[in-house]
Amino acid sequence: MRKVRVLGLVVVLSAATVACHDSADAGHDGADAAKPASKPANVGPAAHSPPKRPPPLRAPHPPVPALPDLPELDKQEAAEEAPPDAHLDDEPCKAVWTGSTKASLACAKALKFDAKQEAGAELLVPRALLARAPSSLPQVVDHRLDMTEGPVRNQGLAPSCTAFSEATALDHALARWGGKPASTSVMQIWARYHSPSEESALASNLTHPIGDEHDWPFDEDEASNWVPCAMKGKAHQKGCGKRVDVARVKQLEQKAIGEFTKVEYFGKPDVTMLEAKIAAGQDLILAIEVPSALVPKGKRGARYIPHYTRTPGGGEGHALVLSGYANYPHGTYFLAHNSWGNTWGDGGYAWIHMATISRWGKQLIAVDAEPVDRAPGKRPRRVRGAFTCAAGLVPDSITGTCAPPCPDHSPRHDDVCAVGADCPKDYVNLTGECVLAAPAATGTDKSTSISWTCGAGGCSYKVPKFIDDACSGDVCETSCPAPDFHLAKMSKALVCVE
Repeated sequence: MRKVRVLGLVVVLSAATVACHDSADAGHDGADAAKPASKPANVGPAAHSPPKRPPPLRAPHPPVPALPDLPELDKQEAAEEAPPDAHLDDEPCKAVWTGSTKASLACAKALKFDAKQEAGAELLVPRALLARAPSSLPQVVDHRLDMTEGPVRNQGLAPSCTAFSEATALDHALARWGGKPASTSVMQIWARYHSPSEESALASNLTHPIGDEHDWPFDEDEASNWVPCAMKGKAHQKGCGKRVDVARVKQLEQKAIGEFTKVEYFGKPDVTMLEAKIAAGQDLILAIEVPSALVPKGKRGARYIPHYTRTPGGGEGHALVLSGYANYPHGTYFLAHNSWGNTWGDGGYAWIHMATISRWGKQLIAVDAEPVDRAPGKRPRRVRGAFTCAAGLVPDSITGTCAPPCPDHSPRHDDVCAVGADCPKDYVNLTGECVLAAPAATGTDKSTSISWTCGAGGCSYKVPKFIDDACSGDVCETSCPAPDFHLAKMSKALVCVE
């Protein structure tokens, strides 16, 4: 059964719409009968007790780190070229020189991921109408300091960077929601599509269980041998077209550590949106066209990928994960978590300038996952209802129960109101950790009639029925907690995203 993390949903009755009538009918009793009646809805359970305080912080929020010593764009070191004998064209979708060896790339088609975006979450309120102020974002974010980054892996010559980036992003998502370090099985993810030209890397895994890498460790030879023989070209002697061990895929599903629940596609967003997503705790998958060599430069602790102005062409490229940023007056660098082993860059990480991402980035994707087991006090799962709240109440962003809003006008979060006293400026405590606050805002999108009221702890929304078929009345109410306060729709379900 397809599952995604959905919202507590309640329905409110709207005013009846007056139909048009001929002037001859004015004043007649029959005119009232022409008014369409609001669809009745059940009144949901209400909680009138005072809200609870969040639990004490399990650990102090990490301080904002110092800016890494990264140069202005025009003062970067020159990019390296691949050695003439690197044989980069021998792999199915070519390869790139890493500084010590070569790594296989993905084909141009694969870098589109799910190009139709049929399964992706789409915002219901544009960010231009509801977004945090850029001044509320930290100057530096590094998810390595949050202890939410998974391991640095090495794909070798397996043309599976799409699977590696997906696993890295899912590692982070599971740790973010579950509070425990995660290491998802690249082999299981790759087994579901196993082609460097397949654009369904995400769609093939979305809503499926996630297995542990310890139960199916990465095997470069086995992963490479799954590639169709028609694609292998000069690399065919290493093996190709082998059948996937379907039984092992199913075995891992029975021992799942989580489920891949949500994906969001961005195309090429602006730098402020990227910073906001990462500051709120999200890792982002970046599909990017690369030159013949991608060799980090700079000082230890501040290695970066030099900007490049040309590539071999053909659209082949690489997928990696953005897990931090550093904002300078001269531009923003993003922290890349790569899949070429821990000898590349700084332990497998390197910074990449926004100008490079803007020039060569093909697509940016955010993913989310639900862990099977969560640490005590970590973020609870949301439930969904179908009922109306009385006047003055809004749905709890977790339970869906109708309750008075918090003093900051945000909805309650599992009967808790956000507290900011123990957190840095622009952060609040909801579950025992500091999360980036939602903006204080009210408004209405005239194009959809969706309205919202937001405070630091999250946002409550009123949504017309035509937006959500599950509504049992004319207008629905729902709520999203900080830091994922944006309302979106994925398939037919309402979801919360950053």
